[in-house]
Amino acid sequence: MRYWLLSLTLILCAPVLAELRLDKMDLSNITQTSILMVSGNNLSSDEVIVVVRADDSINPGYSDRANIERVIPKGAFELQIPFASLRTPSGKQLDLSALEQIIVFTGDAPRGFALSQARVETPKPLGKNVYAWDLGPEGSAIWPGFQPLTMTSGLLTGRGLNAIDRGARAQAVDALTVDGIRGIETAALPLPAGNWQITLWLRDAGEWEYLPHPLERRISANGTSVFTQRLSPTEWIDSVYLGRQNTEISPNSSSWHHYGERKSDRVTFNIASDGSPVILKLSGDSTDAQFLSGILAVPQSNPLILSMLTRQRKAWWEKNWPIANWKKWPSGQPRLNTANQTSSAAPGTSAVVQFDFEQGNLKGAPMVMLRHPSLNGLAIPSIWHWSQWQLTRTHLSSTLLEANDDFLRHGLMPENHGVAMPRKMVVRVDVPEGTPPGIYQGELSVMLQGKTLNKTFSIDVINVALPDMEKPVGIYLEQPVHFGWFKEIAPLGQQAMLCDLTFLRKLGLTGISPPYPTPSNEEAQAEFDSLSNKLNEMGFNATMSYTSAKRLTQSLGTGGAANVISQIESQYKRRLQHTPYWSIADEPSNPGNLDMFKDMHRQFSMFAPSAKLAGHLNHDEDREYLSMFDLVLINDGFGIDKDEIQKTQEDDREVWLYNLPSPRAAAGFYLWQSDADGFLKWHGRMPTADPFDPTDGREYDVQFLYPSNDPCPEEPDINIALYDIMQGITDYRWILWLERQAPSNPDAKRLLTELQREVPTTWNAMLAVPSKQLETWRQKIIALTR
Repeated sequence: MRYWLLSLTLILCAPVLAELRLDKMDLSNITQTSILMVSGNNLSSDEVIVVVRADDSINPGYSDRANIERVIPKGAFELQIPFASLRTPSGKQLDLSALEQIIVFTGDAPRGFALSQARVETPKPLGKNVYAWDLGPEGSAIWPGFQPLTMTSGLLTGRGLNAIDRGARAQAVDALTVDGIRGIETAALPLPAGNWQITLWLRDAGEWEYLPHPLERRISANGTSVFTQRLSPTEWIDSVYLGRQNTEISPNSSSWHHYGERKSDRVTFNIASDGSPVILKLSGDSTDAQFLSGILAVPQSNPLILSMLTRQRKAWWEKNWPIANWKKWPSGQPRLNTANQTSSAAPGTSAVVQFDFEQGNLKGAPMVMLRHPSLNGLAIPSIWHWSQWQLTRTHLSSTLLEANDDFLRHGLMPENHGVAMPRKMVVRVDVPEGTPPGIYQGELSVMLQGKTLNKTFSIDVINVALPDMEKPVGIYLEQPVHFGWFKEIAPLGQQAMLCDLTFLRKLGLTGISPPYPTPSNEEAQAEFDSLSNKLNEMGFNATMSYTSAKRLTQSLGTGGAANVISQIESQYKRRLQHTPYWSIADEPSNPGNLDMFKDMHRQFSMFAPSAKLAGHLNHDEDREYLSMFDLVLINDGFGIDKDEIQKTQEDDREVWLYNLPSPRAAAGFYLWQSDADGFLKWHGRMPTADPFDPTDGREYDVQFLYPSNDPCPEEPDINIALYDIMQGITDYRWILWLERQAPSNPDAKRLLTELQREVPTTWNAMLAVPSKQLETWRQKIIALTR
């Protein structure tokens, strides 16, 4: 023990090794199968970002080199990065034969963190008489011990052969499954005579908003069927797209178990070879049904090779997609508590009451009963959600996963088989306009095996009419993508979107960037008009078309797009109907972004001068483009302190905040204090491939509304941040009421002056304000109604 303490003391007191370098000589023998191994130890209490920089030229700029970030939790770590996965921010693969250097470094490394080694490792084959092929395009990442199998290898045939590499949009690459080849009709495996065990990896991981969706798939080996799949669209959605929807996360969870292993996406079978090639035949309803990412053939007498490979892959996943330390633990005792037993609400708003629930070790599925808040026989509508633990990335492009329970489910709760994790139970009470004032009593009851937990709560309905929210506050929204992949159920996407919009208005959201169709023909123009009319009827204050102008430009050119938008502007002007803001620029200072928007601005200004042009700006360098826009959406990267917003608003320019953390503050008190004109949050529905796998894209899945098999559920599954936006809007409406009272009410005037002084005018200071303070400010306003 004494020696261990001495060693620990030396590590903690030694200077932090801030950087590791491999020069051109160290990198001279790199091959497509080589791996960069980086190891170290994090004995600090903080998570640390490690950056791997790789150059294939002398002194390249940021956009011309590979820049890989890994978030390191506490403890020893080892990263395994395939050299074939090194890419520039735009996705261009580095030239491995021309590598100049690799630098591994940290930002502000805390005391106790150390990088110890960076080395190159070229794996050996998996074993004697083992045949392992990793399929994909030339130069794509190869799993250790496998050999590349490309379309030019001579082993594959197919009229629709197409090599796929999803690595350009992935943060940490599982080399075996991140790439592959689709359209394979036959694969001729050159195996010697003998009895073989063959394993095929079948899953194309997809990317961005697309997950391949073959419904029918058949595979045979030497004429014998080894795999058959036949699903309807709804069966595929239930079993595949929503297959991880009900996954319960616990402190024993691992990224491998939940996202890497995927036993159902591989097939293993035995086959006898007479020495001629083993012929695999693949068929189905599309070239996606003829996809393979990996093939492993081992003698039946040595099946442990597959187990060894599985252990290797498990280790890779757990090292490269680690899980941060849990912050909540079960007490083991059944209980139901709430910190806000009484909530106040004005008619026309919603109150949220949050309960903390633990099932302990009681088995079975809880039964929940909600008695709606009532007074004198009048009940107020209310619904409840329960929180499900899930893993998400610690930030947008991180590879460190963390557990959170922000995923709110509606409906039956799952069975408990051990000691249950604590959950949130969230009750939303929608107080209708005209509801008489008074204290309305409700109760939440949870019935468990032999035990019932009860908790009463109250809704204090205030005798006040709050002003309407006039600024646009809301989210970006797309149709659920999974319905649109199947002709038979494609209309459900439109139905789902309209239900989403209805739900968002029910929560009080007033702004939206909806999925406007690209109006490139008469049919699409009619759909565009129909959606515009619907949004107007629903009462959305302002809208922004995020993609229409850009997609029109891509299909018709800037001049053609300008003419179409000019016609829309003229038609809507004659009907006295508002047109949306047309987004033409998306964070132009980011590496790799093009200057197409400059030409769009020029053409639109000439041929569609009444069109209101919008740009998303996230960097101080974007200020040079301000004169091109009628509306700018800015975030903290651009600068959103009050004085910066006022400067940006010059020349009658609208300024909306976007994509800010702390959505209640951004939608409420800060939006008011900063004098910004609106707030939009990304994104209502933006799953990356598998909507319940946080590892399969460049960024994590961003979803306020989660997918379901029902286009219009009674209540959708949501992220709790949607309620934060709702609460922020209600905060703002209370401030508007206070402003109207101030001229005639001295107490209101004093409180308004106090809030003008207390609510920060800088965003960093606003982020430091505890969420409880937001509620305190609202309650001070409500107190004036007593």
